[in-house]
Amino acid sequence: MVELFRFIQQEFVVPDGGDAVDLTTKSAFQIKLRDLIKTGPYSAVRVEAEKYIDGVVAGSTATLVDPGLARLAKYTDLRVKLLALPASAQGLTGTPPPTLSTRVSKAIKDVFAQEPADLVASQKFKDELAVSSDVLVAVKITTRFDRVDAPAITAMRQVVAFIADFVAGRADPLSVDRIRALLERPVRIPEEFFPRKAPDPQLAAAPAPDSQVIRRAALATEQAAFQQAYDTLMAARPSQLAIHRPLVVEDPVVHATQDQEQAFARASAVPSVLGVAPETIESMNSVVQEHLRVELGDAATASVQDILDVVKRRWLTLAREVEPSRVPKPARVYRLGANLFAIEDTSPNLSVIEELGSGTAATDPPPDFSHAITRPVGVGDLQVVRQELIGYVPADISHIENVLPGELLRKTTKREETSELTLTSETETVQSNERDGQTTDRNELATEAQQEAGQQSSTTQDQTSTSNYGRLVENSKTDYARSVTDRAVNKLTQSVKQQRVQREKKVYTEETVHQLDNSHGISPLRGIYQWVDKKYKTKVFNYGKRLLYDVVVPEPAAFLIQSLESAAQPENFQLTRPAVPTITPGELNAGNYLEWATRYGVTGAVTPPPAEFVQTVAETQTAEPGKAMDGHYGTGSPDFAQYYTAFKIRVPENYTAISGYVQHTNHHFALPETDYPYFEFYIGEDTFVQFRKGSPINQSFSLKGETGDLPVTMNTYPRVLQFNFAIGVNCRRTDKLLEKWQLDTHAKIVAGYQRQYTEYLDQLGKYQTAVRTQMSLATAFAHDSTTERQELKKAFIHLLMSEHFGDVYYPAPDPGQFPPDPRYVKQWGAVVAFFERAFEWEHLMYIFYPYFWGRRDQWSELVLIQDIDPQFEAFLKAGAARVVLPVRPGFEAALAHFHETGDVWMGEEIPDMFSDRYVSIIAEIKARNAAADAEVCVAEWEVRLPTTLVMLKEDAQLPQWSPAACLPGDSNN
Repeated sequence: MVELFRFIQQEFVVPDGGDAVDLTTKSAFQIKLRDLIKTGPYSAVRVEAEKYIDGVVAGSTATLVDPGLARLAKYTDLRVKLLALPASAQGLTGTPPPTLSTRVSKAIKDVFAQEPADLVASQKFKDELAVSSDVLVAVKITTRFDRVDAPAITAMRQVVAFIADFVAGRADPLSVDRIRALLERPVRIPEEFFPRKAPDPQLAAAPAPDSQVIRRAALATEQAAFQQAYDTLMAARPSQLAIHRPLVVEDPVVHATQDQEQAFARASAVPSVLGVAPETIESMNSVVQEHLRVELGDAATASVQDILDVVKRRWLTLAREVEPSRVPKPARVYRLGANLFAIEDTSPNLSVIEELGSGTAATDPPPDFSHAITRPVGVGDLQVVRQELIGYVPADISHIENVLPGELLRKTTKREETSELTLTSETETVQSNERDGQTTDRNELATEAQQEAGQQSSTTQDQTSTSNYGRLVENSKTDYARSVTDRAVNKLTQSVKQQRVQREKKVYTEETVHQLDNSHGISPLRGIYQWVDKKYKTKVFNYGKRLLYDVVVPEPAAFLIQSLESAAQPENFQLTRPAVPTITPGELNAGNYLEWATRYGVTGAVTPPPAEFVQTVAETQTAEPGKAMDGHYGTGSPDFAQYYTAFKIRVPENYTAISGYVQHTNHHFALPETDYPYFEFYIGEDTFVQFRKGSPINQSFSLKGETGDLPVTMNTYPRVLQFNFAIGVNCRRTDKLLEKWQLDTHAKIVAGYQRQYTEYLDQLGKYQTAVRTQMSLATAFAHDSTTERQELKKAFIHLLMSEHFGDVYYPAPDPGQFPPDPRYVKQWGAVVAFFERAFEWEHLMYIFYPYFWGRRDQWSELVLIQDIDPQFEAFLKAGAARVVLPVRPGFEAALAHFHETGDVWMGEEIPDMFSDRYVSIIAEIKARNAAADAEVCVAEWEVRLPTTLVMLKEDAQLPQWSPAACLPGDSNN
């Protein structure tokens, strides 16, 4: 027989109604376990179970010392006797044969020397029931199969349960099969004794905030406070400013020495400055106020320019650390399939961090798969379809030769054999012959059936990676094998017909004479030629059951894509896409413009922001005796001279005047000083400054934001013979000047981005051309599914291990550690070996689901992925994948034990002790194991396939066929 294909026919297990041996008791041991489970960690339960086993077993000799297990051998003997009971027995001569119930009672009495009812009523039997149950529970919790003979104790507990059921009448109606079924019942461990599934600590625990992120968030908050204080000072109205004047210095009584005059000058020169009103300082952030106090002492007496300098210096210091994280970083380009993608900056947004106040970005938490259900969903029958050639049968007419009486039919032909070889995805050889009997290449059902089955599993919606198990068929009522074979026959029939009409090529170059001589005949000669068909017997064989896991994993290619994003690109492909500048002109300031200029390479083109304050020294004049000034007038005596003058102060363009000062020195009087004023100045519209006895030699004044020319008039009073003065005006930058700088700087930044983007497009075009060339050359290579299979395997193991993550997960040991820790390596190696051996990974089956089952923010990237291989493209853009995986025969019980306890079991034999959810599945697998390596033919049918062979019919009668009857349920109906 020739094997055509294989498939798995999946079935869901139906619960057996709870027909299992329940180990729940009211013993002191189980009561204590329940209390520990409610009040303490599960580790305390394991410790208590270890203590109990230590009390049952003598040291490390595995000798049972508990009296409840003293009759273990007798229960083993009774089990052998019960399983050996024949279906019927002969009685003594003249007496009826004993019933099966009588023979069971006799077997129990022969072993225990007690009637069954007396045995069940005895205290020893009750103790044996409790101890055997407790031992099995303790062994299950600790996985210490090496300490006790768990299979023997399990068999003892099954016999104990049978005896109790037999006495109570629960075993009726009694039969040999019923006895065997009761003695081989699985043992049910109470679910309450298993550890509660703990979430994956890597997923359940909230990620610790990055200390650097928290620090930057705190600095950003402080920076915002100082920037707000800076803006407040730059926009302060005259009412928010104030002139801080010193105390009036009393004129010294005696001017005896030069030192006394210098002391007077120093005392008179205490400045009066333009400062900030107390309420304006109080409106600032407390952090700013504290910083001003440390830097300036009393900010209420400091000048507005000093306060601004302190605030600006701290603001710029903070900006140098904060602003780099606000400027968008270039997007690094990576290749995925035939497409190129750019990684956007995913660093936390500081504004979001400040809003949350938690030090983490406002992103959706990763999905928690720690509660994923990875239980086996059922079993599948491995079906193998085979074919066997059973004969040839004549088919429809090929052609008819007619020769009339007295006619000689002669055909002269020339034959030339031509071979055509076409190099495409397939190699086809066509041979044409003209002979009495025509032959061509053999067309087999196996080839076409495999091609048809392969076509059905090559689309995106039905991928499968295994060539041994084939396709997964879920509906057990579907006659999959027959339908595939029928389609293959139809396709092959059509192919053969096309070959007969179109694919034959005859070139007559070799002369051949074919002669039919009826020149002396009295009746016509006829030759009827028929096509010859092959007749096959197709059979489906069942090779037993496989335990199946069926899970859905999210975004199977997510790790691969992330690895491609973060991996270092080769030297010939170092592309970065410049980020679009997101800042507006109004957001540019002294704290951030350098970061943006640096990012776009325009540091040499931009200029710093205009100065906040400029000072204009508008006028200096000096008057001496005998030297007149403009506007001098007097009474003819220089002792009574009086001076006056007028001039203009030019305020710089795009600045406003906010304050000024007047200073003078060396004034000299003709007569002793009086209380009359010395000088007076009128500045601007309503600013009046007067110097008199006791006034300091310099005075400051506030202005109201005047622009353009500022008029000043000045005059002196009589008796002032000699003096000088100077006037200065402090000007503050206007918003118009700042906006002009912002527009100019923003234009230069955008120009830098455009230059970088043009260079990026040029490099990208060159690389895309190389990629297309490389992809076109790779179209002839076959697809290797190793990558997608490994990623699906990793995701499946992750889901499986997440149930008992803390107990099962062992990070890989350091291979360079010397000496290594042998105990840790052994535990780690046991986990690796268990998961690698417990599943038939070579028979992994999977189906990819569309991108929209993945994360919403990944849709725009997944939907654009392209690759020359359709299956690998489906893997890359899949939003989810369904994985169906069979368990390796013999590991079903070990996997059930892992799900229940979290322990990896690698022993030789494990008893039938499971929770309620696994009893039915293990029973199904045991039924399969009873007929290991046995194949069962579950279906068979005949198939006819056309060939290119022809035969001459023995007579000249045209063939006739009777139509086939329509049968109920016929697929051809």
